[in-house]
Amino acid sequence: MLNNFFRLNSGANDIQSQSELENIYNQNDTIINIIYYPNELIGRSNINKLKITNKTFENVSFKDTLIKDVEFTNCHFIDCLFLGAKIEHCKFLECSFNGCNTYGINIENSYLNPIFFKSNFKFNHYTKSNIALQLFQELYNNAIHQDLVSFTKKAKYYQAVWEDKSLISKYFFKKPYAINGIKFYPNYFINQLYKYCFGYGLQLRNFLVSFIFIFIGCFSLNKIFWNQFDLHEKDFAIQYFSSKEYSNYANLYYTTDVLTKAIDSQFQPCSNFGMLFYFIQGSIGIIYFSLLVTVLINKFVK
Repeated sequence: MLNNFFRLNSGANDIQSQSELENIYNQNDTIINIIYYPNELIGRSNINKLKITNKTFENVSFKDTLIKDVEFTNCHFIDCLFLGAKIEHCKFLECSFNGCNTYGINIENSYLNPIFFKSNFKFNHYTKSNIALQLFQELYNNAIHQDLVSFTKKAKYYQAVWEDKSLISKYFFKKPYAINGIKFYPNYFINQLYKYCFGYGLQLRNFLVSFIFIFIGCFSLNKIFWNQFDLHEKDFAIQYFSSKEYSNYANLYYTTDVLTKAIDSQFQPCSNFGMLFYFIQGSIGIIYFSLLVTVLINKFVK
């Protein structure tokens, strides 16, 4: 872990040429404690890339370096500095970044999966949220430019995660500037609901899990208050319905009807209490399935 996020830990050695770095990684699987001073780390061409495979870079600085036409395969970057670095026409395959400072990084025309940076910033590194946001914005723009749909969605998701952390940083740590509780609490609460219930509108899994919990909750409440709803059949008799006796089948049909409108259960609450519950559950269903459209568009449409 970097003691100072903008400086390498002590003991780093200077490297003055690309060939010197190549000699080091050709002889070692781990490249550690190095300050790379050349302005460029480049391959011969976009087709004939410099290939670096199965290497770990630890406590290495690529500050202000143009990294171009390089293919990294199964490489891991730990506590490295990419301050002001530019990554261009590179390819990263099965790589990872952990504890690296990417402040001011620029990424263009490169194959780089945003998920490789999933663990780069620690969960509680709120004050580094501006650096994380800039990184995932670069990854998003890079993926958009190359029409890498899955990468754009991942970058957009992590952007949303760090926007929430940025709110925490602004409110509790006053960085990069302070905001008051009126701006913080409503936005943060809504964002957290959107995150866990809908995965920021990007993850269908979150919607399905949260809807299952909502359905079970409504089913349970309907069971508890069933007799207070004063339910009656609307048009024709239902096999499992009895206004005097509770039935799990009837509750299943009724809850499905109220939340999804997928079926017509033919059950009508007649009490004020029952109508209130009907209104609340129906409103939840409308909101959920309206947002489902957003999730499906983000999931299956470019």
